[in-house]
Amino acid sequence: MVIINWTNVTDFGDIPALANTATGGSFWVGILFMMWLILMILMSFFGFEVAIVTASFLALIMGLVLVYAGLVAWAWLMVFVGILLFMFLYIIWSTQKNR
Repeated sequence: MVIINWTNVTDFGDIPALANTATGGSFWVGILFMMWLILMILMSFFGFEVAIVTASFLALIMGLVLVYAGLVAWAWLMVFVGILLFMFLYIIWSTQKNR
């Protein structure tokens, strides 16, 4: 069990960072991927490709906010960039195959 030392909190910006401290840096990364999954499920009614592209783009935007807050590393955002690039290439390939 991790005990949080509240005397290290000197301003309001340190409070969200405590969640990462207690979980070894995986709390906000987990929140980001859960939001991506929830967005994918909510948008699945529009189609699989649309759901993945839209959820990945919105997760990338949310991830940028978390990166600039110092809660998530840049490397985790590259996952969403990779998914977007793969999906763009897949959509281009699948539409040219049908012609």
